[in-house]
Amino acid sequence: MEAADRLLNKVLVFLIFLQGMGLVILIGVEVFFRYALANALSWPEEVAGILFTWFTLIGTVLVTRSGEHIEFNSLLVRLPPGVHKALGVFNQLIIAAFAVFMVVFGYHYAVMFTFEKTPAAGINMLWLNLALPINGLFILLYALWNILKTLSRTQTEAGNR
Repeated sequence: MEAADRLLNKVLVFLIFLQGMGLVILIGVEVFFRYALANALSWPEEVAGILFTWFTLIGTVLVTRSGEHIEFNSLLVRLPPGVHKALGVFNQLIIAAFAVFMVVFGYHYAVMFTFEKTPAAGINMLWLNLALPINGLFILLYALWNILKTLSRTQTEAGNR
């Protein structure tokens, strides 16, 4: 499982890098055409919006994997290790429940609008709408993986996290 985790992480980091570079290039092209040539293009904004959605959600997957999401741990560090561990599992269960919500409702939404295309670029909206259920699956996977890691930690490790 560790090897698959490292491989998936490398793939996701590479995708987020490509999307970030794509966003910089697209916005640069859009600004250049609008202000330097006074001939605004309509499609870069749509493509950038789709890329930004995927960029954000893949970033959320990576943050779920690493456990670096926003948390207020001033109280957690004062709790006994067992309580700290239980709250860690509870936190990941909430994330997992939200991920299931993303998958189920994201899939239904994506399927409802498979026929729609973006106005300027003509890109099928399925590319945008599938971002939610696909990344929800990855978030669910990492939340469950984090629960297993938390439960396998000893009491002293749980308190030192």
